Amino acid sequence: MKSLTTRLAAIAIATLVFISPALSHEFRVGDIEVGHPYARAMLPGAKVGGGYLKFTNEGDTDDRLVSATSDRAGSIQLHEMKIDGGVMIMRELQGGIAIPKGSTVELKPGGYHVMFMGVKQPFKEGETVKTTLTFAKAGTVEIEFVVGTPAGGAPEMKHDDHAKHDGHAAMHMKSQSADPQEAIPAKMKAIFETVDKPLTVGPVAVEGDWAVAGWTQEGRGGRALLKKKGDGWSIHLCSGDGLKQASALKSMGLSGDEASALSAKLAEAEAHVDPATLALFASFEGTVMVEGTEDQSGHNAHDAHKDHGK
Repeated sequence: MKSLTTRLAAIAIATLVFISPALSHEFRVGDIEVGHPYARAMLPGAKVGGGYLKFTNEGDTDDRLVSATSDRAGSIQLHEMKIDGGVMIMRELQGGIAIPKGSTVELKPGGYHVMFMGVKQPFKEGETVKTTLTFAKAGTVEIEFVVGTPAGGAPEMKHDDHAKHDGHAAMHMKSQSADPQEAIPAKMKAIFETVDKPLTVGPVAVEGDWAVAGWTQEGRGGRALLKKKGDGWSIHLCSGDGLKQASALKSMGLSGDEASALSAKLAEAEAHVDPATLALFASFEGTVMVEGTEDQSGHNAHDAHKDHGK
C-alpha cells in the first residue's frame, strides 16, 4: 500500500466535478475542437488546481498540445497519471500531449490533465478561468474553464477500472470503533500506512457526523475532512489550512453551525500541537477529493506532487 501523499496528491487536488449540460461549452482552433473545459472550486489558501477537457483532431495530420498559460496561475503544467508496475504515478509531460489525427483525447481524472500551479486567487464556484492553449500545428486559442462546486462529484468518473490494477481494491475494512478518536486514526492508517511509511494521525476534532484530523507522514502532512456514514467514518477530502476555516467547511457541505463548531474545536485541539507539526499540516497544497474511493483502498490517488510543501 502506498503513502498518503502518494495516494492523495493531485487527484487534487485535484479533483472531480460535475458540469451540467447548461455549462457545456466548446472552442475551436484549426482542426482541433476543444470540448467542455472544467475545474473545481478551491479552498481558501490553496495554490494548486486541476483542469479537464477533451480534444478532437478532425484534421489529416497529428497535432500536439505543447503548453498552456493563464493569468490566474504562475504556470500550468501538462501531466499524465498512469499505472506503472502496479503503482499509480503522475509525471509532467515535457513534450506536451499528442493528439493523433482523427482521434479524441480526453483530459480527465486518472489520465491526462492540466495543473494550475501557483494559483494567485483560488478558483470560485460559478466563475470561469481564462486560459490560452498552444498547439504545435493548430496554433493558439483562448478557452474558459468553468468552475464547479468545491466538493462536486463527477458521476461519469468510474473507479472500477482503477480498482482492477490494485490488489487491495477488494479489501473490506473491519468494523470501526465507536470512539472517533480511535476509529478515525485506524481508518486512515488502514488505508495509507505501510511498514516503512508510518502515518501519524491527530489531533482529531469531531462535531456530529463530521471530523477533521491532522496527519503527518515522511516529512509531509495535511488535514483530512471525514464524515460518518453508517457504522464508520469515510474520508471526504484532504487539504491544508483551508480546513481550519468555518467558511471553507461550510462550502464542503457542513451546516453553518457545524462548520463554526468544528472550526472552533479544531483550533482548540491544535493549540497544543508543536509549530513544526502545524507547519506540516499547512504544507498540503490544493484539495484532494477522496470520498467514494477510499473504501477501495484510496486507489483514486497517486504519487504526484512529491514536492508539495517543500
